[in-house]
Amino acid sequence: MPADFSVVAIVAAYNEADIIEHVVSDLIDQGIHVYFLDDGSTDRTVAIVEPYVGRGVLAIERITGSAADGGPTGFEWERILLRKTQLARELDADWFIHHDADEFRESPWSHLSLKDAIRRVDALGWNAIDFAGLDFWPVHDRFQAGDDVRDAFAFYVEAAAYDRVQIRCWKKTADLDLVSSGGHDARFHGRKVFPVRFILRHYPIRGQAHGERKIFHERRDRFLERERARGWHVQYDDLREGASFIRDPATLTRYDPDALRIALTLRHRGVEQLESSVDELRSVAEAGRRELARNQEELARTRAEVDRRTAELVQASAENTRLGRASDEQAAEIARWRSTVEDLTRRLDAFERSLSWRWTRPARAVYRMLKRWFHNL
Repeated sequence: MPADFSVVAIVAAYNEADIIEHVVSDLIDQGIHVYFLDDGSTDRTVAIVEPYVGRGVLAIERITGSAADGGPTGFEWERILLRKTQLARELDADWFIHHDADEFRESPWSHLSLKDAIRRVDALGWNAIDFAGLDFWPVHDRFQAGDDVRDAFAFYVEAAAYDRVQIRCWKKTADLDLVSSGGHDARFHGRKVFPVRFILRHYPIRGQAHGERKIFHERRDRFLERERARGWHVQYDDLREGASFIRDPATLTRYDPDALRIALTLRHRGVEQLESSVDELRSVAEAGRRELARNQEELARTRAEVDRRTAELVQASAENTRLGRASDEQAAEIARWRSTVEDLTRRLDAFERSLSWRWTRPARAVYRMLKRWFHNL
């Protein structure tokens, strides 16, 4: 491995022969080294990758205990994530990518390769990268193994909510955790995620026959119940046998790399946090207004009751005074009611003062976040 800045993509695959050569060669062309994990593929996946060993592929490793080795027949995602975590600690590289066998990753800057873009992020002081996930769907059934799927299918939908977090590229660290998030979120101490997302082009289904085989025979029945119980492997839950995987292009978005890169730059993670804080601010303000209105109504009712009772007591006191029977108890009751009004007034004033601090808390947090971001640029 060269002594200069290096990035390794750890790619795990199971029966991806129709797409794997383009995935691996694209990473190599972008300056990324590949460490390949095979989970017992029964097609030509490994044979296709083998010629790249020593030419960008560091090694091909069969995952211990896979079905091909006589191990369990289930798809053990946690086992794969643990092995990737171990490799990311042991391999000599500056950055790592937790990479799937049916996806392509791109720089947010058209003039920079993936490696050079990661190097720029590193130079700016950030140590993790998020990706904007785009799920590309077949709009025809003419794709053949060996075709470049990026040319074949140009229409996508944004990743589903459960797949939206894609912080899967990070600077080497000793305390990496991939498992707790199911592989979506590389977690470690002192993480600083670069604000601008990179691009992730995902091609899980490449045709009707491929979709039926992959989902109903090679994936869904192999998912482990213990992993399903953790909320993993939900991506195929809504798909039913016999349904068409071929989508109408009118229901999808055509891929426009220039427009997408502009959008990712203008609406980066910091802007999203600002929007979230504004929404939170509005929610807090609305709740505060409702609470203030309730307090004002309560105070008005209490004041009216105090005025009524005070008037009665003053009238009774005046009558007693006229009769020469002044009541200390009545005077004390008037004082107590007046004290109640004063206490309620003080509490309302304090509440109103506190609202200004509470309402501006999200804005202050965003200001601090943006100040740190601009400081690091």
